[in-house]
Amino acid sequence: MPRFTRNQYRLQMAAAMAVYVALMLLLWPTVRHEVSLPLKVALTLLVVLPVVVFIWLMARQVMDSDELEQRVHLVALSAATAVVAALSMAAGFLCAAGAIVLDGDILLWVFPALCLSYSAARAVFARRYGGLGCG
Repeated sequence: MPRFTRNQYRLQMAAAMAVYVALMLLLWPTVRHEVSLPLKVALTLLVVLPVVVFIWLMARQVMDSDELEQRVHLVALSAATAVVAALSMAAGFLCAAGAIVLDGDILLWVFPALCLSYSAARAVFARRYGGLGCG
């Protein structure tokens, strides 16, 4: 399998996110009002497909990296997962105790929170391991 350049990855990731944004703007507002459960499930899962493509592209980029870059990705993903897990647990306990009230829509923020914390952690660890590019 040929390796992609960083620009090819960025272009494909941008395309996947453009499809996601288009689906969220055009399709998502109608999902809650859909009466048919099978159609509601299908439309909802259709919105998830570009995110799955984005995750697959990220995994492929990591697999195509050299050993040092893979290590930086792994350490950054581990740190990001720990941060999001701790915040999720804290929010869950606060909800269970009745201190805050959150509905299920909050789960839509887990993946973006993971991406943001991963990006920040990757920048920190890339600098620590010799200033690897953050792209």
